[in-house]
Amino acid sequence: MTGRSVHVLDADLGGGRLLAALALTALLLAAFAIPAGATVSAAGGKDPAHAVTSQLICPCSCGEILSGCTCETGKSMQGYVTDELKKGKGKDEITASLVAKYGEVIRGAPKAEGFNLIVWVAPFVATAIGLLIAALVLKRWVGRRHPAGAGALAPAGHGPMTTAEQDLADLRSRAEAELERLRE
Repeated sequence: MTGRSVHVLDADLGGGRLLAALALTALLLAAFAIPAGATVSAAGGKDPAHAVTSQLICPCSCGEILSGCTCETGKSMQGYVTDELKKGKGKDEITASLVAKYGEVIRGAPKAEGFNLIVWVAPFVATAIGLLIAALVLKRWVGRRHPAGAGALAPAGHGPMTTAEQDLADLRSRAEAELERLRE
């Protein structure tokens, strides 16, 4: 393949590479999101109390997840959850009653509704925008390194010389002239 066709192929694939990178990023983000949800549901299937307490944070100053908290407040809340489950209340009812008593701060993650939805969407949007900016900057940098001119697309030895090829030719001729001078 000639130098010209390689550069043309690179230019043709530039947009495709960007789309491929964005698609790969979306797949990776989805791959990390799916196991997190699967862990919670798997834990909830084994122990219903753990399914509730693993989604809440202890309201005292320890800041632990309620399912692993060992302080007195955490232990009493774990007991409350277990008692409420034995009474037949559901996960949503228990969570709502605890949120009503202690406030939204005990939720391990904000509810995905209203203004809190920004917390769920913003990281993905920011990542996509960051990747897009990085791709555009890299494309611009690469474009500066390979100027779009007739000499830039021609392979070495064919057509007009680039600045680097001209500099190399000048150095070669100076070296040969110096060697001739030393031989005399």
